[in-house]
Amino acid sequence: MEKQSEIIRVTGLPVAAGYNWSAGSQMEGFIKALAKKKIMGAKCSKCGYTYVPPRSRCGKCNAKIEDKDLVEISGKGSLVGYTTARVELDGAGNFQDLKKPKMIGAIKLEGSDSTIFMPIEGIDPKKAKEGMKVKVQWREKAKGELADIVCFKPEKS
Repeated sequence: MEKQSEIIRVTGLPVAAGYNWSAGSQMEGFIKALAKKKIMGAKCSKCGYTYVPPRSRCGKCNAKIEDKDLVEISGKGSLVGYTTARVELDGAGNFQDLKKPKMIGAIKLEGSDSTIFMPIEGIDPKKAKEGMKVKVQWREKAKGELADIVCFKPEKS
């Protein structure tokens, strides 16, 4: 017989639990701006540190960052670091080999102090270099979701 603590009894009608969760108004502004193919950051009004994506509290000085502190950020930046993936998860918890490697880069956008991590396309991983200039590649028809940023590609001189 199972221990009493392992038995879960349910009586009555099934219960549907709904959740009301928000990523915050700054992230909401960030996502809405993506529909217009714009990148928004949050600039701390106390120390000036600028975050992409936005956040509601400064990690440097702990000041509150408000909606009025959202600023438009360039879609251009520099590759700070990168990694190359040769496998990916298959959705069932198993790894599968990729037909071609995928690059993921840490990118510092112009006008931002933080970095974002995004796919990098259009360059052979063997030719990638820290400090190389990259720019955002948008989805053809932006919808106001994170997938509107497809990747970053090397910026042509």
